[in-house]
Amino acid sequence: MGQSISSPPPAAVTRTSPPSSCPMHDVPSTGCPIQHNNPPVAKSSGGCPIDHSSLNMLNPTNQMPNLPQTPIYPQAVPLPTERTMSSIPRVADGETKTDMRQTWEYPSPQQFYNALLRKGLDTPAEHVETVVEIHNFLNERAWGEVLKWERRVAQYGDEEPHLARFKGRPGEMSPKARFWMLAGWLLPS
Repeated sequence: MGQSISSPPPAAVTRTSPPSSCPMHDVPSTGCPIQHNNPPVAKSSGGCPIDHSSLNMLNPTNQMPNLPQTPIYPQAVPLPTERTMSSIPRVADGETKTDMRQTWEYPSPQQFYNALLRKGLDTPAEHVETVVEIHNFLNERAWGEVLKWERRVAQYGDEEPHLARFKGRPGEMSPKARFWMLAGWLLPS
């Protein structure tokens, strides 16, 4: 809050290849998530607007990259940076399940918006707070369904299940998803 972001005029940036100093371009499998050939994205210094040093390291508290809490161009609406604690229990490094008192932490609306931009999803900033509320609600409901299933199937005694880590694989389809996709193509009705 209270900070402003200056951006170059669109005609001032004519970069067609990523800057040589961008460490994300040393890794050919992932690449930099920012499209450097789009003029509005590069910052006035001519470098990549993403701090790649923090993206390469995972935050041990939530197993996610350290997402910046600062606005990124073209954001015009300020977003909150407060994070919400979930009810989903986790085990911190070096602890056992019986010592478990910590819960996972949801991203702030600003972090969520930055992640959407990093993934190339152009989302209006004014809708992000609502999207984050829906995201958090769905995660809590999904955890409730996991607990119902675990109570029916597993015998934990006094211990409650916990979520050890997140592993997002949005580009991979499970065999069941492939089956239903094929069924949808063969039998659309």
